[in-house]
Amino acid sequence: MAEQAPVRDIRHDALAVFLGDWKADGTSYGGTDQSGDPKANGVPWTSTHTGRWHTGDFFLLQDERAKLDRAAVFDTLSIMGVDPDTGEYFVRSFENHGFYRHYDLTCDGNRWLLAGATEQAMIEFRDENRTQVISWEWKPGETWLPLCDRIAVRTD
Repeated sequence: MAEQAPVRDIRHDALAVFLGDWKADGTSYGGTDQSGDPKANGVPWTSTHTGRWHTGDFFLLQDERAKLDRAAVFDTLSIMGVDPDTGEYFVRSFENHGFYRHYDLTCDGNRWLLAGATEQAMIEFRDENRTQVISWEWKPGETWLPLCDRIAVRTD
């Protein structure tokens, strides 16, 4: 039996909030000593990212180029979409150090939540969806710790 083609719907349309060109500034904590105040030793984060539809407008591609502490490179390519079997959002992320992540993605108004096994994030859209307030956490042991905080502003 032939597989039935997915149907694009309002869930796909909702992902459009991630489209465009963005510039972000913030602080990264994950590569620093977090044994005391987990935010005490943060380093500067700067990045640009672009969100665009893949052909067919079912999947959104996000390509990010980041620098931590003005030197360390951290680049990610993410694919966002709707799983046709479950109807749930997902994110698959690939980064330049060889790591691959799978996140469940949910939307609560203007907040998007990414939940993974060892990382999670909240992205809140503000200013008519031209600003993203982004907070990442990670779980290097038993406790969730701040990973990075940044604010991205749409530049296009």
